[in-house]
Amino acid sequence: MGLSAQDKVKPKAVDIPEPLMFDLVRGLGASKGELEINTLADFPMNHIDSRGVEWAPEIEYAVIDGLAFELEFPMHNFELEAIKVAAQYTLGQSKSNKFIHGIQVIGETMLNSRITELSMLYIPAYRFNKTWSAIGLFGVMIEMGADVPSKHHTILLNTSVFANLNEHLVLGLELNNTDTMQQGLDSNEMSLLVLPQMHYHIGHGYELQFGIGANFENSVAQASSVLRFIKTF
Repeated sequence: MGLSAQDKVKPKAVDIPEPLMFDLVRGLGASKGELEINTLADFPMNHIDSRGVEWAPEIEYAVIDGLAFELEFPMHNFELEAIKVAAQYTLGQSKSNKFIHGIQVIGETMLNSRITELSMLYIPAYRFNKTWSAIGLFGVMIEMGADVPSKHHTILLNTSVFANLNEHLVLGLELNNTDTMQQGLDSNEMSLLVLPQMHYHIGHGYELQFGIGANFENSVAQASSVLRFIKTF
């Protein structure tokens, strides 16, 4: 017996907001042909002289349903620091349209040091109801090259909780055990990034995300205001 028209309809992907600092390669369940261009910027609010502005333009594209690729150019002030590529595959979602999960692989080559980073992550996400949802990115980052520190790996533990207040406004809290904007030479020791955030869907494919938070490491807090501007096609 052939499939009915209803059977052939692709189920709608579970709607989960993306974290501001550690974003996805398109959303989980992305459809073929989805294209996104965005730029993330991290503006220091203390220790300004020693930190500078970290920012990164990137492009994301879904080549087939559930499989998307990303090309990113991390910058420090006006200097290109690295080349970063990523791939993300959606493993599936529950029949209840509440749970969805995937995997992500990230490769990043530093331009000012002999370091290449490879990250592998598992991404579970769950929508509790119309308002509340949560997402995690859990895995490991391994560094290779002549300039790597004595500790050449880092466990990645990232989780975010979101509240969809209406069709335009999302509030969230993102917790990361590493600062994803830190490029190049560092100790790979654990830190804690706490980033409350707001997402605003402007319309016509435009979205603005903004947060103010801090990264805590060795009793030192580095406060930042973080901005991401997104255009989807």
